[in-house]
Amino acid sequence: MKRSKRFLPILLLAATGISGLAACATFPPPREAIPTSRVYGKGYNEVWDAVLAALSELNVEVKSMEKESGRIVAGDDDIELRQFEPGRYDSKYCFCGSPERYHFLRNLVAEYKISVNRVTEVRSSLNIEISYQASSYLGEVSAGWFPCVSKGVFESDFLERLDSRLMAGGSHGSATRNVDWWKPSRGY
Repeated sequence: MKRSKRFLPILLLAATGISGLAACATFPPPREAIPTSRVYGKGYNEVWDAVLAALSELNVEVKSMEKESGRIVAGDDDIELRQFEPGRYDSKYCFCGSPERYHFLRNLVAEYKISVNRVTEVRSSLNIEISYQASSYLGEVSAGWFPCVSKGVFESDFLERLDSRLMAGGSHGSATRNVDWWKPSRGY
């Protein structure tokens, strides 16, 4: 009995350490918790232009766009993929998990499908769908593409940039240009 009391603090410390390490792994949020759409009190052309500007700010290449249908397809072919433990992969934007045994992942890519729709003359809606894939390899032989699950980082960042652009009147700096009225005109 004395011996087991002596090991109790060690067991508690080991259990705390193991649970702390398990908490370090980053798992994606549930799909329904990731923001993917918005409705704006702005016209279609203003939202369309803001979407293209936000993609440009994020250095995302627009691969195709059809303004009449409101569809934009963009992509990023060079996303950093890291191995956070043997056989388990993730990036800042997605969680890839574990490929099949003896496979490893590299070349993470993303495809962004953005839809801008007219709700009324002064309201527009936006929806974004993202798919991440990493190329899977068995040795030096390609084994196809491995799907990865979004963490919601890009979606949140993109929508935040879009919100700030549309709240500022469509271009950065326009909100601050209007406050210069208070400056004295004679150099006081």
